[in-house]
Amino acid sequence: MDTANLETIAWRNVRSFTLFRMFFSARFYYPVYALLFLDYGLTLGQFGVLNGIWAATIVLLEVPSGALADTIGRRNLLWVAGVCMLLEMLVLLIVPIGPSGWLFAFFVCNRLLSGAAEAAASGADEALVYDSLKAAGLEERWGHVLERVQRDTSLAFFFAMMIGAAVYDPEMVNAWLQFLGLSIVVEQAQLIKLPILLTLFSGVVVLWMALRMREAATVSERSVRETLAQSWRQTGAAARWIWATPLPFAIILAAMVIDSAVRQFLTLASEYWHVIELPIASYGLIGSGMALMGLLVPRLARLLTEKGTPLKNFLLTGAAVFLGLLGLGFAVPIWGILPAILLYASIQLTGFFVSRYLNEAAPSEQRATVLSFRGLSTNFSYGAVSLMYSGLIVWIKAQADGEVARESVFVDSLQCFPWYFAFTMFMVFVLYRLRFGKESLKTPVRIDTQC
Repeated sequence: MDTANLETIAWRNVRSFTLFRMFFSARFYYPVYALLFLDYGLTLGQFGVLNGIWAATIVLLEVPSGALADTIGRRNLLWVAGVCMLLEMLVLLIVPIGPSGWLFAFFVCNRLLSGAAEAAASGADEALVYDSLKAAGLEERWGHVLERVQRDTSLAFFFAMMIGAAVYDPEMVNAWLQFLGLSIVVEQAQLIKLPILLTLFSGVVVLWMALRMREAATVSERSVRETLAQSWRQTGAAARWIWATPLPFAIILAAMVIDSAVRQFLTLASEYWHVIELPIASYGLIGSGMALMGLLVPRLARLLTEKGTPLKNFLLTGAAVFLGLLGLGFAVPIWGILPAILLYASIQLTGFFVSRYLNEAAPSEQRATVLSFRGLSTNFSYGAVSLMYSGLIVWIKAQADGEVARESVFVDSLQCFPWYFAFTMFMVFVLYRLRFGKESLKTPVRIDTQC
């Protein structure tokens, strides 16, 4: 295939990838996620179990899906992700609202499909686009592509947060209906499925974009048995490559530490906003505002990758996370939002760094598998930290004499975050030193992946 055709395919893939990420990531039910599940009739305990099922599904499917992407084709996995997204929304649209014997089972199905969609898309989308750019001799544009995708996804997330929260609020919807001259009056129960319906339309766009993408290389046809066997060989080869190569080993360890600490705060963000005395009405606006940081942070991240080394960039990000976590512990009314901004920016920086460095380092034939290890490791570490945090809450309450306020326990737990993070960052350097001695981080050398 000539260079002109390869460039056409590459930029078509870039455009499709951008829209794929925008509509896959920015879901209209996110601003009312917990509330929506509870309004369906679930209990808080069931909600927690469902989140655990979702995380476990991603962990179990992350690497196998990446290996399949490298053997049967990345586009096929993206097609699977689009179908799963449509099915997970359809399940919530058909399930009746209100407590019933089947409600929890329907939501288990939804979480399994959602986890499968996340695992199928993770790594395969980036690997397909990067390889198509590489085939056209445009791999140096990958940093600019990532910048654009993160920027546009953040913008889409902003609108999804605003629209999703608005269509779930009966007062807001009725005000608009009145403004349009309609005499219709809706109640909360009638709006529960509206964010799901909007996300279903997003799923149609996701599937459409997946079908528009084209592989840079021809995928050989194998039987199911051969494909599965090759997938497991690919998984083992990727694991050995990460273990034997300094840069990806260090990157994945650093990503696990930074991502798990920041995501734990993001899970607790609404409680933090309450503690620092922000009005409830501002929570959605805060989330949207933080998402808009994605318009600026990717450019900063690209400049840092062009001018600095991976070690310097992760040390800078780690320092920002430590300062942000330290600031959270003071829980300063109103102004306590400033350290949170550092954490939002840090996790966006980390995502850019990890994606760029791993894509540039990984061998083409196992790139999606390596990227899937990233998702596997960060989700595993996040789950472990969540369990540790639950144990911390129990310990803090046990140390208190008598009854203690929920806000006090929460603030005490926040004060442990920076020291836990500093310890885990230190352990990253210890583990790296034990594994590779004094060898500095460098561009990894490709190793043999044949078994």
